Amino acid sequence: MTSQPSRRDLIAVAATLAAGPAFAADGLGGLRIPASAADSELRGLSPTGGKTYWASGSKGWLVRGHDERQEPMRIIGAEALDFRGLHAFDDDHVLAMSAGPGEASQLWRTKDGGKTWKRLAANHDPAGFWDSIAFVDGKRGYILGDPTQGRFTVLYTDDGGETWARLPDRGVPLAVAGEGAFAASNGCVALGRRAEVAFCTGGGGRARVYVSRGGGGIFVPTDTPIAGDAPSRGAFAVAYGKHGELWVCGGDYKNPKAEGVTLARLDPGRVTFEPVAAPPGYLSSISVSGSTVMATGLAGTIVSRDGGPFQRVSAAPFNTVRLTGPRKAVLAGPRGSIGLWSV
Repeated sequence: MTSQPSRRDLIAVAATLAAGPAFAADGLGGLRIPASAADSELRGLSPTGGKTYWASGSKGWLVRGHDERQEPMRIIGAEALDFRGLHAFDDDHVLAMSAGPGEASQLWRTKDGGKTWKRLAANHDPAGFWDSIAFVDGKRGYILGDPTQGRFTVLYTDDGGETWARLPDRGVPLAVAGEGAFAASNGCVALGRRAEVAFCTGGGGRARVYVSRGGGGIFVPTDTPIAGDAPSRGAFAVAYGKHGELWVCGGDYKNPKAEGVTLARLDPGRVTFEPVAAPPGYLSSISVSGSTVMATGLAGTIVSRDGGPFQRVSAAPFNTVRLTGPRKAVLAGPRGSIGLWSV
């Protein structure tokens, strides 16, 4: 599809943005941004408990972190890959997924904390492009890829990532022309507590969320109020809340400070996403823990606590966020930046 390269590339727009200072609003906590340890556009992020986490990104870089301490590393033979997806089963056992056209989409594993790595899989479809990876538990997981032969690629594993199979086409509706997922934050796939699987899209004239309520069997697409009328616009990330509500965020990565709906929610029992009031600006990642919802993007980071309104806690650009509890989060972004939020 001719619109794909500009949408997929997500060229480091953040490099042209001045990172605003981190600041704290009453009751919303503050954001620490330690010195970067890797020359990389970080998009993959996976906490492993306590203050430890893994991050991954462009130029083959991965970062193993503990609070402000960061240990950067590169996989031998994978230095040119862009690791936009990441899943850490624990501090030593990690899957890193690269995103790119054809065989630039690959999956690597370490079981010894990054000392050695093994390539598990590669995309052999020249038209394919992997966007995101997510796991239900230690065995069951999904990889989402852009449409090939008219339908989104949804791969499934039940052996911890050793082998993968594509879900049958009959369960995935046809994509519209130009529609795709965004490999911006490893956030375009969400897993619910009752076997729900959701993924979000854009760039095809609409921003949609596909939901399967039966463990990836049959996906049903639903429009969102986020604009998706250009290759750079759409729904970028989804996340389930504690009551089964489904959050979606997005916008326009080429115009990160633009006005417009960038946040919406689908409540249990409803069939329509409703826009949620939020400070303006493109959002590429969203995370939920208890009654805390945090979203981030190149326009900064916003948070809602205990059902309150969303407020901005930092203007610094980030690509991805993961709450490690209702009062703590890790963020990753441009130029190897790591953010540590706490209340």
